[in-house]
Amino acid sequence: MPSISAIEWDIIESRVQRCMERYGTADVSSAFLHLILEHFFPNRNLDFPEMVVDGGNDLGVDAIEVIERDERAEVYIFQAKHRTTLKSTDRTINDSEVLKIATFLRAVFDKEPRLLETGNLQLSEAVSRIWSLHQKGTICEYRIVFCTNGMGLSSSAEGIISSSLKSLYATQYEVYGPKEILRDIGAREREAESGYLQVIGREAYERSDGDIRGVIASVDARSFVSLIQTDDARTIKRHLFDENLRIFLGANGGYNSNIIETAASSDSHLFWYLNNGITITCRDYAYNKGHVNPKIQLTDFQIVNGAQTSHSLLKAFKKSPESFENVVILVRIYATNREDIAERVAVATNSQARIQSRDLRANDPVLKKLEISFRDRGYYFERKRNMHSDRDPRRRIDALKLGQILLSFQVREPDKAKTDSDSIFGERFHQIFHERHEIDTLCRLIELYRIIEDMRDTYKIKSIKSLDYTEGNQYLVYGHWFVLYVASLIISQKSIQIPDNDGDLRILVTEALELLARACATVKSTAQYQLFRSAKTKARIIAEIEGRQLSLFEI
Repeated sequence: MPSISAIEWDIIESRVQRCMERYGTADVSSAFLHLILEHFFPNRNLDFPEMVVDGGNDLGVDAIEVIERDERAEVYIFQAKHRTTLKSTDRTINDSEVLKIATFLRAVFDKEPRLLETGNLQLSEAVSRIWSLHQKGTICEYRIVFCTNGMGLSSSAEGIISSSLKSLYATQYEVYGPKEILRDIGAREREAESGYLQVIGREAYERSDGDIRGVIASVDARSFVSLIQTDDARTIKRHLFDENLRIFLGANGGYNSNIIETAASSDSHLFWYLNNGITITCRDYAYNKGHVNPKIQLTDFQIVNGAQTSHSLLKAFKKSPESFENVVILVRIYATNREDIAERVAVATNSQARIQSRDLRANDPVLKKLEISFRDRGYYFERKRNMHSDRDPRRRIDALKLGQILLSFQVREPDKAKTDSDSIFGERFHQIFHERHEIDTLCRLIELYRIIEDMRDTYKIKSIKSLDYTEGNQYLVYGHWFVLYVASLIISQKSIQIPDNDGDLRILVTEALELLARACATVKSTAQYQLFRSAKTKARIIAEIEGRQLSLFEI
């Protein structure tokens, strides 16, 4: 019988259909994979073409993402199985599919050259990047995610993957099935979350000021882990961090090796002294004042600062639960019914970060004026993430994406658009966003980038069907910001404006792609993800332009 109910099937399938429309995927299986990636990597849709390796010679892998942090990296390997009917959801992920993943991972560890000879561009790029990290001495942790809208692994498949991973260092797996998908779909729609924190002794200090009150307490870290973990204790409840501004949650929440080491060591009693603690906002809290070891009850709460600490504590607890008997964490809890105060608390507790978040600039006067100007042209500028989620996706303009477009096209630093995008809302904000922009020019620039996105999506679909489809369009996957940069150079050299119709825009993009392909043609040994993160690639492009200036620009 089906593993999920008819209603649950309808909920998931409606989301899959939306992804199919949003990303223009060739089939529902690919749309299902994109839905999963949205849950693991929110607000990262621009990077999905690089993550998705599904297609010819994918070796059983559907997507790979590598998240680098200092001297460590997390490698996520996805295999997605979409069941096309409710009845077929009773099927498990079979042994052969699991064996493919195990074989692939072993080949990565053994650095088998065949992984670079599959003809699958995204797969080769991901493997090259992993091996490059190994070469630098970066410690890699691997997480295999089996995704399905049906049954998970069969008992024999579980045996295969468990046995295979025993000989592979720092590798784990999980099944992301209907229960987990529905959990994340409904996270923002469910009833307000409540829970308890265990105070140590009488270490709770409270004050009240009109429409806000707060308490600072030393809390048993075990009660905090219990508060934030999912029912199966495998991961974090992502929705508890929706108002956290600094970093992504879920797969992007990240770990801090120092936090883990301290919490899981014989010096775990030092944790309170070495960690900045957690900040929580809520509608209300209550506890028995004056009592020893009271429990603080939280109602409708959000963790607005401390996502990295939260992820790291959960991981440390799994590693050494016995050490947590002495782990105490400092927690600040603020209760208010005023949304503006809760938002100000979230911003204030995150504003000391080395790199500011785009959310801290959301109400900047320049962005508000851009929003009004774009609205007059029929566009919806999103100062805050997804603030116009009910509008036509092709008429929505995300502030981060516009910043990356301007950084590539006007500032002419396409390599920074990918590697240093956080600076867009930090030290480079006023260089990128200012009132000197002509709104009609920005609208044409956005449509130019839309053409690049469309061509990128088309190439992805064609490359899945044919591994021989390796013309210059392959640079759209990893080098789309450089395509925009080359288009900027062409426009300047020809002393023309950005075209205002799709036909001329496509001609411009095609010309930019051809020039980019010639400039990169001699670079054979460098992986594309490295090529388009390097400023040296700009020098190659300039050299190509100067060598063919007369014929190229018809001077």
